[in-house]
Amino acid sequence: MVIRSKSVRSPQRYLYEFAPMEKLYIAVPLSQEDNEMLSLYGFDLSTYEGDKRIPIPLRKASKVNANGYWIVHKGRPKEPRIFERAYHIVDWHGNHHSGTCFQTRMCYQRTLACPKEITFHIENDVFYSPKYTNCDEDMEDIRLAMNITLEMFGHCETWTEEKAPVNPPINQMEVPWEILRAGSKEKEIWKDYVSATTKSLSKSNQTIIKDRHEHLWARNPDFCVLGAQNFFGYVVYGFRDRNIYVFECNSPDNATYVFKGHWEQASRLTKTEILSNKLQEARIFHTQNWKERINKAIGFADKEVA
Repeated sequence: MVIRSKSVRSPQRYLYEFAPMEKLYIAVPLSQEDNEMLSLYGFDLSTYEGDKRIPIPLRKASKVNANGYWIVHKGRPKEPRIFERAYHIVDWHGNHHSGTCFQTRMCYQRTLACPKEITFHIENDVFYSPKYTNCDEDMEDIRLAMNITLEMFGHCETWTEEKAPVNPPINQMEVPWEILRAGSKEKEIWKDYVSATTKSLSKSNQTIIKDRHEHLWARNPDFCVLGAQNFFGYVVYGFRDRNIYVFECNSPDNATYVFKGHWEQASRLTKTEILSNKLQEARIFHTQNWKERINKAIGFADKEVA
């Protein structure tokens, strides 16, 4: 069945052709016009080798898939939450002043629902979801897979197992990272990456996030690593002598993660594995004392970073 919609709420209405417990795929036959869209979501056909990939989070469905979502508890008492914002003012003498400030607001309590991290792959010019079963247990994943493909292409199809003789990759792809040594040329690549991954945010949030990255870069890490796929927007700052690796994300709602040990091992974990198992050395929220806590976690004394 062909589905043309912005999104779906009830996937069952599109599965009437399938018997209970029958296997199915969400599929999109590709055309030449889809190449640019595929590239935006991390499937550059000039370098793609048929592996599984999590689409880069760009809009609602792909963001939910890669980052999870917040469950708001309106029936519970509100709690204080700190918000950071950038400011720029001009005083009476024409002098410009800019920086960040923090506001505390009473908000509903919320819980982060871990990301599904559904992977897709391309075979014989067809974009495939994983294989699903027409049952209640798979219905939420089927709905999300439909919505991701609708977000990307504006249409998708439900295919039987017989119609889709796919050979899915045996192993999940390792998240690709690009290692940069601290230096002038590398700094330009790093700045371009941060700018590209924050361009959809408000100017205030762009300023705030770039300031965080500037602070970490100024600590002179041995290297920086730029994330892709479901880690698109993450930068790892490596301090080898201190055995500390800082994962900073370009999303306003995400905390900073600090790992001790081999950063490569942590980088291969999914976000769900990190959140569920609490494998990080520290999780530092972006509050007034974020810079102070980051300096302490890295192992810098105040006089080293003055």
